[in-house]
Amino acid sequence: MQKLATRWAFALMGMALLMTTTGAQEQDEQDPAKAFAAVQAAIKARGGDSYLKIRTITSRGQYTAYDKGVSGNPQGFVDYIAYPGRERTEFGKGDEKFIQSNSDIANWVYEAKQKMIRDQTDEQVKDFQQNARFDLDNLLRAAAAQAKVKLVYLGRREPWRSTFSEAIRVDYADGGSATLHFDSRTHLPLSLEYKVVTAEGTANNEARYYRWVEYNGVQFPTILDFYREGKQTARVTFDEIIFNTPLPDKLFAKPTNLKEVK
Repeated sequence: MQKLATRWAFALMGMALLMTTTGAQEQDEQDPAKAFAAVQAAIKARGGDSYLKIRTITSRGQYTAYDKGVSGNPQGFVDYIAYPGRERTEFGKGDEKFIQSNSDIANWVYEAKQKMIRDQTDEQVKDFQQNARFDLDNLLRAAAAQAKVKLVYLGRREPWRSTFSEAIRVDYADGGSATLHFDSRTHLPLSLEYKVVTAEGTANNEARYYRWVEYNGVQFPTILDFYREGKQTARVTFDEIIFNTPLPDKLFAKPTNLKEVK
C-alpha cells in the first residue's frame, strides 16, 4: 500500500508539473508583448521611421486576374494612396480606362466604355473598406500604434507547405481579425490571412508578399499574390513606387463631367 501511495504521489506531482508547464507555454504563445515585439521587428525591417512617415504612395504596375486558377491578361494600373483612407486606382487607357476612387470626399467610378461617372454602390464601398482595413500597411500601422486592436502571439507556424513563420494575430474590437506571418530571419511579412463578408457569405482571404525591393530606405513587396478559399484570384506586380508625392484633393473628388476625367 505504501509503495502504491508513493507511486500515486509521484504521478500526481508529474501531472501538476505538466499542467503548469503547458499553461506557461500557452500563456507564452499568447503573450501580447511578444506579438508587439514581432511587429516592431517588422517595422524596423521595413525601414523604421522612414516607413512610418510615409503619407502617400504612387505606384505603377500590372494587375492580373485569375479565374479557376488560370491567369488572365495583365492590365496596367496606376494607384494613388493618401493616408488615412484615400485611394484612387486607374486601369487601362483610352476607351479601356476604368477608375475607382474611394475617400472621405466621394466614392465613385469612371467607365470609359460606358462613358459614365457614377457613385459606387454600398456593396462596393463596403468591399473597399474591408480590404483597406486588412491592407498590409494599414494593419502594420494599427498594430504598431496598438490603435483599438489586441495583439496575440501565435509562435511558429507553416503558412504554406515547407514555409515557416513567426505569426501573430491582430484582433479588432468588433470581432474582425487577421493573422500576420513574418519571416523569422528577415522579419519581413510573408503573408496575411483574414476573413471578409461577401454577398455569398464569409470568405477566407490570403495575401502573399514576394520580391522585396528597397525604395528610399523602405522595403516594399513588388509581387503580391491574392487567394480566396485557397484559390489564387489575382497577382499584382509593381514596376515603380514613389513615396510622399503631394496628392491634391481634386484627384479624389468626383468629376462633374467626362471632360474632367484625366
